[in-house]
Amino acid sequence: MSFVTFSYILCLFAMHTFFASYYMSVISVPESLFGQTEWIIGFIVGVMGITGMLTRPVVGVLIDANFPKKLFLIIGAIGVGISFLGYSSTNNLFAIGALRLLQGTSTAMFTTTLSVVVSEYVPTTKRGVGLGIFQSSSALSQVYAALFAVWLIENFSLETGFTASALFAFLAGIFALFLKIDYNKTHSKGFDFKNAQWISKHGLYPFLIFTSQTLTFGAIIAFLPSISQARDLGNPGIFYTVLALTMLVVRSLSGYLSDVIGRKLVIVPALMCSTFALILIAFTQTQIILILASIFYGIGFASVQVVGFAILIDTTPVQYHGSGLATYTNAWDVGGLLGGLAIGILIEFFNFTSAFIFCSCLPIFALFLLRKIKLD
Repeated sequence: MSFVTFSYILCLFAMHTFFASYYMSVISVPESLFGQTEWIIGFIVGVMGITGMLTRPVVGVLIDANFPKKLFLIIGAIGVGISFLGYSSTNNLFAIGALRLLQGTSTAMFTTTLSVVVSEYVPTTKRGVGLGIFQSSSALSQVYAALFAVWLIENFSLETGFTASALFAFLAGIFALFLKIDYNKTHSKGFDFKNAQWISKHGLYPFLIFTSQTLTFGAIIAFLPSISQARDLGNPGIFYTVLALTMLVVRSLSGYLSDVIGRKLVIVPALMCSTFALILIAFTQTQIILILASIFYGIGFASVQVVGFAILIDTTPVQYHGSGLATYTNAWDVGGLLGGLAIGILIEFFNFTSAFIFCSCLPIFALFLLRKIKLD
Protein backbone atom coordinates (compact mmCIF):
# COMPACT_ATOMS: atom_id res chain seq x y z
CA MET A 1 0.00 0.00 0.00
CA SER A 2 1.81 3.05 -1.34
CA PHE A 3 0.12 5.48 1.08
CA VAL A 4 1.76 3.87 4.12
CA THR A 5 4.45 6.52 4.60
CA PHE A 6 6.22 7.61 7.78
CA SER A 7 3.80 10.51 8.23
CA TYR A 8 0.79 8.23 7.71
CA ILE A 9 2.11 5.91 10.42
CA LEU A 10 2.62 8.88 12.76
CA CYS A 11 -1.02 9.80 12.16
CA LEU A 12 -2.00 6.31 13.29
CA PHE A 13 0.02 6.63 16.50
CA ALA A 14 -1.30 10.14 17.18
CA MET A 15 -4.88 9.00 16.63
CA HIS A 16 -4.38 5.95 18.82
CA THR A 17 -2.87 7.69 21.83
CA PHE A 18 -5.27 10.63 21.63
CA PHE A 19 -8.29 8.35 21.74
CA ALA A 20 -6.75 6.19 24.43
CA SER A 21 -6.97 9.27 26.65
CA TYR A 22 -10.56 9.82 25.56
CA TYR A 23 -11.78 6.25 26.08
CA MET A 24 -10.24 6.16 29.53
CA SER A 25 -12.34 9.22 30.34
CA VAL A 26 -15.61 7.47 29.42
CA ILE A 27 -15.09 5.54 32.65
CA SER A 28 -13.35 8.14 34.82
CA VAL A 29 -15.55 11.20 34.12
CA PRO A 30 -18.89 9.48 34.93
CA GLU A 31 -17.19 7.81 37.92
CA SER A 32 -16.20 11.24 39.27
CA LEU A 33 -19.88 12.25 39.07
CA PHE A 34 -21.21 9.19 40.89
CA GLY A 35 -24.16 10.10 43.13
CA GLN A 36 -25.38 12.97 40.97
CA THR A 37 -28.78 12.85 39.23
CA GLU A 38 -28.98 11.36 35.73
CA TRP A 39 -29.58 14.68 33.98
CA ILE A 40 -26.55 16.30 35.68
CA ILE A 41 -24.35 13.38 34.63
CA GLY A 42 -25.70 13.63 31.09
CA PHE A 43 -25.15 17.38 30.97
CA ILE A 44 -21.58 17.31 32.33
CA VAL A 45 -20.59 14.40 30.09
CA GLY A 46 -22.17 16.04 27.04
CA VAL A 47 -21.31 19.69 27.64
CA MET A 48 -17.92 19.38 25.94
CA GLY A 49 -19.86 19.25 22.70
CA ILE A 50 -20.85 22.92 23.04
CA THR A 51 -17.37 24.32 22.47
CA GLY A 52 -16.61 21.56 19.99
CA MET A 53 -19.54 22.65 17.84
CA LEU A 54 -18.23 26.23 17.87
CA THR A 55 -14.56 25.34 17.42
CA ARG A 56 -14.73 22.93 14.47
CA PRO A 57 -16.21 25.36 11.90
CA VAL A 58 -13.56 27.95 12.77
CA VAL A 59 -10.75 25.39 12.54
CA GLY A 60 -12.14 24.02 9.28
CA VAL A 61 -12.31 27.42 7.60
CA LEU A 62 -8.82 28.32 8.82
CA ILE A 63 -7.50 25.04 7.39
CA ASP A 64 -9.15 25.92 4.07
CA ALA A 65 -7.30 29.24 4.31
CA ASN A 66 -4.08 27.25 4.83
CA PHE A 67 -3.38 28.16 8.45
CA PRO A 68 -0.70 25.88 10.01
CA LYS A 69 -2.23 22.49 10.75
CA LYS A 70 0.58 21.37 13.04
CA LEU A 71 -0.10 24.30 15.38
CA PHE A 72 -3.73 23.20 15.75
CA LEU A 73 -2.60 19.64 16.52
CA ILE A 74 -0.17 20.70 19.25
CA ILE A 75 -2.57 23.12 20.93
CA GLY A 76 -5.32 20.51 20.83
CA ALA A 77 -3.22 17.80 22.47
CA ILE A 78 -1.95 20.13 25.21
CA GLY A 79 -5.45 21.43 25.95
CA VAL A 80 -6.84 17.92 26.41
CA GLY A 81 -3.94 16.95 28.67
CA ILE A 82 -4.49 20.02 30.85
CA SER A 83 -8.20 19.25 31.17
CA PHE A 84 -7.48 15.75 32.49
CA LEU A 85 -4.98 17.07 35.00
CA GLY A 86 -7.68 19.52 36.09
CA TYR A 87 -10.22 16.74 36.64
CA SER A 88 -7.80 15.03 39.00
CA SER A 89 -7.61 18.06 41.27
CA THR A 90 -11.26 19.16 41.73
CA ASN A 91 -14.70 17.85 42.66
CA ASN A 92 -16.49 21.13 41.98
CA LEU A 93 -19.23 20.69 39.36
CA PHE A 94 -18.69 24.15 37.85
CA ALA A 95 -14.95 23.52 37.54
CA ILE A 96 -15.55 20.10 35.97
CA GLY A 97 -17.98 21.72 33.53
CA ALA A 98 -15.37 24.34 32.57
CA LEU A 99 -12.76 21.63 32.06
CA ARG A 100 -15.16 19.71 29.84
CA LEU A 101 -15.50 22.85 27.71
CA LEU A 102 -11.70 23.02 27.41
CA GLN A 103 -11.57 19.34 26.52
CA GLY A 104 -14.27 19.86 23.88
CA THR A 105 -12.47 22.77 22.25
CA SER A 106 -9.13 20.97 22.21
CA THR A 107 -10.56 17.67 21.01
CA ALA A 108 -12.36 19.41 18.15
CA MET A 109 -9.16 21.18 17.13
CA PHE A 110 -7.03 18.02 17.18
CA THR A 111 -9.41 15.54 15.55
CA THR A 112 -10.60 17.86 12.78
CA THR A 113 -7.06 18.78 11.80
CA LEU A 114 -5.69 15.24 11.95
CA SER A 115 -8.56 14.00 9.76
CA VAL A 116 -7.72 16.59 7.11
CA VAL A 117 -4.01 15.76 7.30
CA VAL A 118 -4.45 12.00 6.91
CA SER A 119 -6.91 12.40 4.01
CA GLU A 120 -4.12 14.15 2.09
CA TYR A 121 -1.88 11.08 2.40
CA VAL A 122 -4.39 8.58 0.95
CA PRO A 123 -4.98 8.19 -2.84
CA THR A 124 -8.52 8.10 -4.24
CA THR A 125 -8.45 4.40 -5.20
CA LYS A 126 -7.42 3.38 -1.65
CA ARG A 127 -9.46 5.99 0.21
CA GLY A 128 -11.81 3.60 1.98
CA VAL A 129 -9.15 1.24 3.30
CA GLY A 130 -6.70 4.05 4.10
CA LEU A 131 -9.22 5.98 6.15
CA GLY A 132 -10.47 2.71 7.64
CA ILE A 133 -7.03 1.80 8.96
CA PHE A 134 -6.71 5.33 10.34
CA GLN A 135 -10.00 4.99 12.20
CA SER A 136 -9.00 1.50 13.38
CA SER A 137 -6.04 3.00 15.22
CA SER A 138 -8.49 4.70 17.57
CA ALA A 139 -10.51 1.49 17.91
CA LEU A 140 -7.35 -0.29 19.07
CA SER A 141 -7.20 2.04 22.04
CA GLN A 142 -10.74 1.01 22.99
CA VAL A 143 -9.53 -2.56 23.45
CA TYR A 144 -7.69 -1.68 26.64
CA ALA A 145 -8.35 1.98 27.55
CA ALA A 146 -11.68 1.57 29.40
CA LEU A 147 -10.52 -1.57 31.24
CA PHE A 148 -7.20 0.10 32.03
CA ALA A 149 -9.08 3.05 33.52
CA VAL A 150 -11.18 0.71 35.68
CA TRP A 151 -8.02 -1.07 36.85
CA LEU A 152 -6.25 2.19 37.71
CA ILE A 153 -9.25 3.53 39.63
CA GLU A 154 -9.78 0.31 41.58
CA ASN A 155 -6.12 -0.34 42.38
CA PHE A 156 -4.83 3.21 42.75
CA SER A 157 -7.22 6.16 42.54
CA LEU A 158 -9.46 8.19 40.25
CA GLU A 159 -6.74 10.85 40.15
CA THR A 160 -4.27 8.28 38.79
CA GLY A 161 -6.69 7.44 36.00
CA PHE A 162 -6.99 11.09 34.98
CA THR A 163 -3.20 11.56 35.07
CA ALA A 164 -2.70 8.57 32.77
CA SER A 165 -5.24 10.06 30.34
CA ALA A 166 -3.28 13.32 30.31
CA LEU A 167 -0.04 11.49 29.49
CA PHE A 168 -1.66 9.77 26.50
CA ALA A 169 -2.92 13.14 25.20
CA PHE A 170 0.53 14.72 25.51
CA LEU A 171 2.06 11.74 23.68
CA ALA A 172 -0.33 12.32 20.78
CA GLY A 173 1.00 15.87 20.53
CA ILE A 174 4.57 14.57 20.38
CA PHE A 175 3.72 12.29 17.44
CA ALA A 176 2.06 15.23 15.66
CA LEU A 177 5.26 17.27 15.99
CA PHE A 178 7.03 15.02 13.49
CA LEU A 179 4.36 14.97 10.77
CA LYS A 180 5.37 16.19 7.32
CA ILE A 181 2.64 18.66 6.33
CA ASP A 182 2.95 20.60 3.09
CA TYR A 183 1.88 24.22 2.82
CA ASN A 184 -0.23 24.50 -0.34
CA LYS A 185 -0.12 28.04 -1.69
CA THR A 186 -2.66 27.21 -4.38
CA HIS A 187 -5.44 26.60 -1.86
CA SER A 188 -4.85 29.78 0.14
CA LYS A 189 -4.35 32.14 -2.78
CA GLY A 190 -7.23 34.54 -2.95
CA PHE A 191 -9.15 32.91 -0.08
CA ASP A 192 -12.16 35.04 0.83
CA PHE A 193 -13.55 34.63 4.35
CA LYS A 194 -16.84 36.13 3.17
CA ASN A 195 -17.37 32.98 1.06
CA ALA A 196 -16.08 30.59 3.72
CA GLN A 197 -18.17 27.48 4.33
CA TRP A 198 -18.79 27.62 8.06
CA ILE A 199 -21.30 24.83 7.53
CA SER A 200 -20.17 22.77 4.56
CA LYS A 201 -22.82 22.15 1.92
CA HIS A 202 -20.85 19.08 0.87
CA GLY A 203 -20.61 17.72 4.40
CA LEU A 204 -24.18 18.33 5.59
CA TYR A 205 -25.79 14.99 4.66
CA PRO A 206 -22.77 12.87 5.74
CA PHE A 207 -22.84 14.84 9.00
CA LEU A 208 -26.52 14.09 9.62
CA ILE A 209 -26.02 10.40 8.83
CA PHE A 210 -23.04 10.11 11.16
CA THR A 211 -24.93 12.06 13.85
CA SER A 212 -27.48 9.25 13.92
CA GLN A 213 -24.62 7.17 15.33
CA THR A 214 -22.92 9.67 17.62
CA LEU A 215 -26.17 10.61 19.37
CA THR A 216 -26.62 7.00 20.39
CA PHE A 217 -22.94 6.63 21.26
CA GLY A 218 -23.19 9.69 23.51
CA ALA A 219 -26.15 8.08 25.28
CA ILE A 220 -24.25 4.81 25.73
CA ILE A 221 -21.20 6.56 27.17
CA ALA A 222 -23.31 8.58 29.60
CA PHE A 223 -25.64 5.86 30.81
CA LEU A 224 -24.14 2.40 30.22
CA PRO A 225 -22.52 2.41 33.69
CA SER A 226 -25.92 3.22 35.25
CA ILE A 227 -27.72 0.59 33.14
CA SER A 228 -25.10 -2.02 34.05
CA GLN A 229 -25.48 -1.25 37.74
CA ALA A 230 -29.30 -1.15 37.69
CA ARG A 231 -29.62 -4.44 35.77
CA ASP A 232 -26.58 -6.15 37.32
CA LEU A 233 -24.83 -6.56 33.94
CA GLY A 234 -21.29 -6.59 35.32
CA ASN A 235 -18.29 -4.47 34.38
CA PRO A 236 -19.34 -1.98 31.64
CA GLY A 237 -15.73 -1.92 30.45
CA ILE A 238 -16.34 -5.32 28.81
CA PHE A 239 -18.88 -3.71 26.48
CA TYR A 240 -16.29 -1.17 25.33
CA THR A 241 -13.63 -3.85 24.88
CA VAL A 242 -15.85 -6.03 22.67
CA LEU A 243 -16.99 -2.91 20.82
CA ALA A 244 -13.38 -1.95 20.23
CA LEU A 245 -12.38 -5.38 18.94
CA THR A 246 -15.32 -5.32 16.55
CA MET A 247 -14.49 -1.82 15.32
CA LEU A 248 -10.83 -2.73 14.96
CA VAL A 249 -11.73 -5.33 12.35
CA VAL A 250 -14.75 -3.66 10.77
CA ARG A 251 -13.32 -0.19 10.14
CA SER A 252 -10.61 -1.42 7.79
CA LEU A 253 -12.82 -4.10 6.25
CA SER A 254 -15.76 -1.78 5.61
CA GLY A 255 -13.43 0.80 4.08
CA TYR A 256 -11.93 -1.83 1.78
CA LEU A 257 -15.36 -3.15 0.77
CA SER A 258 -16.56 0.37 -0.01
CA ASP A 259 -13.60 0.77 -2.39
CA VAL A 260 -14.56 -2.50 -4.12
CA ILE A 261 -18.39 -2.70 -4.16
CA GLY A 262 -19.38 0.91 -3.49
CA ARG A 263 -20.05 3.14 -0.50
CA LYS A 264 -23.83 2.75 -0.26
CA LEU A 265 -23.78 -1.05 -0.43
CA VAL A 266 -21.75 -0.98 2.79
CA ILE A 267 -23.39 1.84 4.73
CA VAL A 268 -27.03 0.68 4.35
CA PRO A 269 -26.68 -2.66 6.18
CA ALA A 270 -24.43 -0.90 8.71
CA LEU A 271 -27.24 1.45 9.72
CA MET A 272 -29.57 -1.53 10.11
CA CYS A 273 -27.02 -3.20 12.41
CA SER A 274 -26.99 -0.12 14.63
CA THR A 275 -30.76 -0.15 14.98
CA PHE A 276 -30.77 -3.83 15.97
CA ALA A 277 -28.00 -3.28 18.53
CA LEU A 278 -29.83 -0.40 20.21
CA ILE A 279 -32.99 -2.50 20.51
CA LEU A 280 -30.91 -5.18 22.24
CA ILE A 281 -29.51 -2.60 24.68
CA ALA A 282 -33.02 -1.34 25.40
CA PHE A 283 -34.25 -4.75 26.55
CA THR A 284 -31.14 -6.59 27.75
CA GLN A 285 -31.17 -8.19 31.18
CA THR A 286 -28.00 -10.27 30.78
CA GLN A 287 -24.38 -9.56 30.05
CA ILE A 288 -24.39 -11.99 27.10
CA ILE A 289 -27.04 -9.97 25.28
CA LEU A 290 -25.16 -6.76 26.10
CA ILE A 291 -22.02 -8.23 24.53
CA LEU A 292 -24.01 -9.28 21.45
CA ALA A 293 -25.33 -5.73 21.22
CA SER A 294 -21.78 -4.37 21.35
CA ILE A 295 -20.83 -6.54 18.35
CA PHE A 296 -23.71 -5.35 16.19
CA TYR A 297 -23.25 -1.77 17.34
CA GLY A 298 -19.55 -1.96 16.52
CA ILE A 299 -20.32 -3.21 12.99
CA GLY A 300 -22.82 -0.42 12.43
CA PHE A 301 -20.95 2.47 14.00
CA ALA A 302 -17.54 1.62 12.52
CA SER A 303 -18.85 1.15 8.99
CA VAL A 304 -20.92 4.34 9.01
CA GLN A 305 -18.04 6.38 10.39
CA VAL A 306 -15.46 5.18 7.85
CA VAL A 307 -17.68 5.07 4.77
CA GLY A 308 -19.26 8.41 5.66
CA PHE A 309 -15.74 9.89 5.92
CA ALA A 310 -14.87 8.47 2.49
CA ILE A 311 -18.14 9.75 0.98
CA LEU A 312 -17.38 13.22 2.28
CA ILE A 313 -13.90 13.28 0.73
CA ASP A 314 -15.30 11.80 -2.51
CA THR A 315 -17.87 14.57 -2.89
CA THR A 316 -15.99 17.61 -1.51
CA PRO A 317 -13.52 19.73 -3.58
CA VAL A 318 -10.04 19.50 -2.09
CA GLN A 319 -9.92 23.23 -1.24
CA TYR A 320 -12.91 22.70 1.09
CA HIS A 321 -11.74 19.56 2.89
CA GLY A 322 -11.14 21.56 6.06
CA SER A 323 -14.67 22.95 6.34
CA GLY A 324 -16.15 19.70 5.05
CA LEU A 325 -14.47 17.58 7.71
CA ALA A 326 -15.21 20.22 10.33
CA THR A 327 -18.91 19.81 9.58
CA TYR A 328 -18.66 16.01 9.46
CA THR A 329 -16.68 15.60 12.68
CA ASN A 330 -19.03 18.03 14.41
CA ALA A 331 -21.29 14.99 14.64
CA TRP A 332 -19.11 13.91 17.58
CA ASP A 333 -19.91 17.11 19.47
CA VAL A 334 -23.61 17.16 18.64
CA GLY A 335 -23.86 13.52 19.66
CA GLY A 336 -21.82 14.02 22.80
CA LEU A 337 -23.96 16.96 23.92
CA LEU A 338 -27.46 15.90 22.88
CA GLY A 339 -26.87 12.18 23.30
CA GLY A 340 -26.21 12.64 27.00
CA LEU A 341 -28.59 15.52 27.66
CA ALA A 342 -31.66 14.52 25.60
CA ILE A 343 -31.48 10.84 26.46
CA GLY A 344 -30.92 11.76 30.10
CA ILE A 345 -34.17 13.73 30.06
CA LEU A 346 -36.00 10.82 28.42
CA ILE A 347 -34.70 8.50 31.12
CA GLU A 348 -35.83 10.91 33.84
CA PHE A 349 -39.38 11.04 32.44
CA PHE A 350 -39.65 7.47 31.17
CA ASN A 351 -36.98 4.75 31.61
CA PHE A 352 -33.83 3.25 30.07
CA THR A 353 -35.82 0.99 27.74
CA SER A 354 -37.96 3.77 26.22
CA ALA A 355 -34.93 6.02 25.76
CA PHE A 356 -32.96 3.43 23.81
CA ILE A 357 -35.95 2.44 21.69
CA PHE A 358 -35.98 6.10 20.63
CA CYS A 359 -32.25 5.82 19.85
CA SER A 360 -32.90 2.79 17.63
CA CYS A 361 -35.08 4.91 15.33
CA LEU A 362 -32.28 7.36 14.47
CA PRO A 363 -30.30 5.08 12.06
CA ILE A 364 -33.56 4.37 10.20
CA PHE A 365 -33.99 8.11 9.68
CA ALA A 366 -30.43 8.23 8.31
CA LEU A 367 -31.36 5.74 5.57
CA PHE A 368 -33.70 8.33 4.05
CA LEU A 369 -30.97 11.01 4.15
CA LEU A 370 -28.56 8.69 2.34
CA ARG A 371 -30.74 8.89 -0.76
CA LYS A 372 -29.88 12.61 -1.04
CA ILE A 373 -26.19 11.93 -1.67
CA LYS A 374 -25.11 11.44 -5.27
CA LEU A 375 -21.97 9.40 -5.90
CA ASP A 376 -20.15 8.76 -9.17
